[in-house]
Amino acid sequence: MTFWQFLDRRIDKIRARGIAGAGVFALTILILIMLWRVPSLAENDLFKTLAQAIVVQGLVGLAMAFWFTAKDRDEVEITNPPDDPVPTTETKEN
Repeated sequence: MTFWQFLDRRIDKIRARGIAGAGVFALTILILIMLWRVPSLAENDLFKTLAQAIVVQGLVGLAMAFWFTAKDRDEVEITNPPDDPVPTTETKEN
């Protein structure tokens, strides 16, 4: 296996919800670093509103939405055989 094949396999496992979660987490860390470096930002109402929207609605909201809407953590692949194009039952093979 070459490096590029390995990299392709790793990138193939990345999902949109992982990218969204990492992005909101990075934004939260950035806000905390900004507050640490420039404490006067805590007095600005616009910054407080945006920080609250990103941290509370983004980080907590995304985590809760992921937790409560995830039906099953495992990826289920449904294949439709030619003789039954619209399956009416869901099967999970492990």
